[in-house]
Amino acid sequence: MSNRKLRAAVIGGGLGGHHGYAYAHAEEYELVAACDLNPAAFDRFFERAQIARGSIREYTDYHEMFAKENLDVVSVATPDHLHIKPVCDAAEAGIKGIFCEKPLCTTLEDADKMIATLERTGAKMAVDHTRSFIPSYQAVKNAIWNEQSIGGLTRIVAHMGGRRSMLFRNGTHLVDAVCYLANAEPVWVIAAHERGFEDYGTVYKGEGGKDPMLDPGSTVIVEFANGVRAIINSAKQTPAIFEFDLQGPGGRYVLNDSSCRAWKTDKPEGTPSEVASPDARGYIDNFGDNLIPAVKEMAEMVWNDGPNSSPATRGCNSLEIMIAALYSQSRDSAKVHLPLPRD
Repeated sequence: MSNRKLRAAVIGGGLGGHHGYAYAHAEEYELVAACDLNPAAFDRFFERAQIARGSIREYTDYHEMFAKENLDVVSVATPDHLHIKPVCDAAEAGIKGIFCEKPLCTTLEDADKMIATLERTGAKMAVDHTRSFIPSYQAVKNAIWNEQSIGGLTRIVAHMGGRRSMLFRNGTHLVDAVCYLANAEPVWVIAAHERGFEDYGTVYKGEGGKDPMLDPGSTVIVEFANGVRAIINSAKQTPAIFEFDLQGPGGRYVLNDSSCRAWKTDKPEGTPSEVASPDARGYIDNFGDNLIPAVKEMAEMVWNDGPNSSPATRGCNSLEIMIAALYSQSRDSAKVHLPLPRD
C-alpha cells in the first residue's frame, strides 16, 4: 500500500452514494468530492454514503471537479446511456482509475469508444458487475478453473426471477456473472423473449428503470469459446431468485448471493454426492459494503497494475450478448454469431 491515499470522487448522486460509502470505508482512499447535475440529489448521496454533509465538496459540473480536485480515481454512476462522456473525459483528464456502474453502456459504438480511450490513455477501469467482487463467487470460480474441482465446466444454468427480471437493467448482472464464471469469450447467442416482447426490436429502449414491465425478460443460450454453454433465464412471473447451477463432468455447484452448495461425482459423469462447499461470504445486505472489495482492488490496479476482476472488455462482451439477444428474437430466435458487425 502506498503511503499516500488515493483521492476519489463520485459522479452521480443516486447509486453513486453507495460508491461514496465504499471509498469512505476503504483505508486506501480519501473521498474528496461528489458531482451531480441536480443539487437535490446530494441529500440522497450523503444518506447512502453515510457521511456528513459538508465533509466533502459538491459540484454540479464534473469538468470543474476534475480541474480542481487532482483526482486519482472516480466513480461514474450516471444513467446507463450517459456513461461514455464522463468515462472518456476522466481518462483524457489523466485520472488513473475509473469505476463505472453497470452496464458498461447501452450501445456497442459507445463501448468500443470507451475501450479505445482507456487503451490510448492507459487509464484503468472496472465495471460494477458486483458478483465479480463477492468472495463466494470468486471462490467457486477459483475451485472450478484453478483447482479443477469438478473436472472443468460444461454447463451454466442461470436464473433471475421476480418483477425486476429484465434482460438489460438488472439482467446485466446475470449475464456478466455468467461471462465471469464461464471464463471465455462468447461466440454465439440464441434468444426468445417473454410473451408480449416478441416485437421489441433490436435497439434497447432503456425504459426498465421507470417501469420493469417495459424491459423484456428473455431466455438466452450462449456458447463460449471454451465449450461452456449457458442458459440464461430472466423471467417475470417466477420467484425472486438470483441463482447459478454450474456443472462439469465431476460435479456441480449451486450458487446464489447468500449460499453455495457443492456436489462431487464418484467418477466422470457419475452419481453426485453433496460435499462441503467453498467457505467464503456471500452478498452483504448493505450494497455499499459489497463495493469495498471493488474499490480496494482498484487501488491495487492504480498502484501496482493489479488484476481486474471486472474489466471493460468483459463488460463489452456482456453488452454484446444482450444486444445479440435482441437480434436473435427479431430473427425468430435465430443463432447470432459474435462479435456483432460494426457499422
